[in-house]
Amino acid sequence: MLQYIAEPPHDWREAHFQNYIFTFFNCQDIVIPFTANNFWTQATKTLERKTEDSPIKEKCQALLARIEEGTELGANDFHEILDVAAGAGKRIVLVLDDFDALIRTDTENLDSTRTFLQGLRSLTTRDSNKANLVVATRYSLQELCKPLAVQGMSPFENGFASYRLQRFRDNDILRLLQRVEQTEQTSFIPLETRYVIYLSGYHPHLAQIAAAEIFDQRIESGFPLRDLTPVGERFKVEARSVFESLWEGASEIERMLLMLIALQDFEGEITDAQYSLSDLSNIFSQRERELDELTERGLLNRTQTNPPAWGIFSPIFQWWIIKEIESSPPEQLSERRKVWGNLVTQKQADKLGKTVELVKNNKQLIEKVGRSVLKLTGVELPPLLGGG
Repeated sequence: MLQYIAEPPHDWREAHFQNYIFTFFNCQDIVIPFTANNFWTQATKTLERKTEDSPIKEKCQALLARIEEGTELGANDFHEILDVAAGAGKRIVLVLDDFDALIRTDTENLDSTRTFLQGLRSLTTRDSNKANLVVATRYSLQELCKPLAVQGMSPFENGFASYRLQRFRDNDILRLLQRVEQTEQTSFIPLETRYVIYLSGYHPHLAQIAAAEIFDQRIESGFPLRDLTPVGERFKVEARSVFESLWEGASEIERMLLMLIALQDFEGEITDAQYSLSDLSNIFSQRERELDELTERGLLNRTQTNPPAWGIFSPIFQWWIIKEIESSPPEQLSERRKVWGNLVTQKQADKLGKTVELVKNNKQLIEKVGRSVLKLTGVELPPLLGGG
């Protein structure tokens, strides 16, 4: 989504954004280790690469040359860039992915984070020649910045309009898959479309990965594809980084809920690994806020209203969660048990810990899940939901 914002279609750019310079980078991947100097250096380098010969480019090059002399860059230096850009009739838009990587609220970094964010905010609140700021975070800025609040200091998140990105609907998937018409490939058939939905759970990035894997498999095997299983196998590998990001972005209580919901579908199916999740309704009733948040973020589907029930949004993510349980070291499980004891009753925490340990050591269950999520035939794939 941010790349789409940073590189709008040509007709949109011509109509609305001729005088805007979009500067996009991923804070988590590029600004490592994070310091204010590293951030402003990266912002200046990215802007310098985006501009052709102009006073803006010359200003960026002059600032970067100062780094060679040992000078650090800060927000004030970028204010100078904004002034030069205004003189050239241009406006700068910073488009920052994984922005929450820069909001460090541990005791050691609290003051430096406040200073950095106030400097960044000053670019958007000056009287003229303001910068625009577009950021993507896993949680709302208001929640992320709570620990930074100081009386008498305007919060960083003031002035932002917040939008929660939703999962695709059927029409969004169909529009995505229509892009194949721009190639020499045949349009996606209904079976392939339903498999994209099945693998991705309507998650935009995962839908793109699934569609690309079908496209590549067609080139290798020819059309029509008689077996979609190889697509699912490749999807599991390519989607791993997305699943890791979703997991790492969840709190410990959210991970506990995801594990419980991932395991509930297989209760009683493995003869040598009997486990019971009969206490789920009690745990769910205690954690409605977290369940609603996971549903809002698209990680869960509400499958039943009364009594309430949930399912993991993608069967491949469900398999990934169970693989995460399998691969977790014993000391991690021990630490999780301690945390769970503070989140639910100790009896519930002990029961959950025993269940996770039982599943972790049961290879039969892991293999069963791995097979079941990929072997589905066209008859078993879910139909389109009809969402517009």
